[in-house]
Amino acid sequence: MSYVNKLLGQDEQILLETRRHAFVLIGQTFKEWIILLVLIAGWIVIRAKMDPSFYWIQIAIGIIVVMVLVSIIFDFVRWNNEAFYVTNRRVIHSSGVMSKKILDSSLSKINDVVMEQSLLGRMFNYGTIRILTASDEVINRVDKIARPVEFKKAMLTAKSEMEPISGAPQVAVASATQLLEELAQLKQKGLVSEEEYNEKRKEILKRM
Repeated sequence: MSYVNKLLGQDEQILLETRRHAFVLIGQTFKEWIILLVLIAGWIVIRAKMDPSFYWIQIAIGIIVVMVLVSIIFDFVRWNNEAFYVTNRRVIHSSGVMSKKILDSSLSKINDVVMEQSLLGRMFNYGTIRILTASDEVINRVDKIARPVEFKKAMLTAKSEMEPISGAPQVAVASATQLLEELAQLKQKGLVSEEEYNEKRKEILKRM
């Protein structure tokens, strides 16, 4: 079970999971790969000379190569542990390897989602997502996120499915209850007959 699954509430489900695009990882490790290639090339050249005096240089290069590889692995783990989730209730931004940082954005507070994609972004399926509140305040901005179109669509779909449940039915039930109370009062005062009362009551109950 992932760390985020432990944070989910009752009946809360993950609808979509994505990460920053692989280009982000490539950009973070580009210099390290260049250094690694230069070190390997240098080690091959020194090894070809078969000069015993270069023995300690080979060891030093080997140690540096291991350090660079560890750095690349750490960058990968850090990139892999930063993820973005859309659930049926909120948007979750999870980051951190040992220490976790969680940023939640409730779907009910989200007013709009702005997506920006360059030409390369459309070609390689990445983009920038900005989540806005009703006051047009940016509560979360994600650069170079993979599958931005699917992310935005899942977020807006979950929000639209959430709104009717939390809005209209509750208002309808409240209105119907008030009408039933008023109808009962009219019956008690003798302003409507038993037959009219039962007929109107059935009509109101059908609306609930």
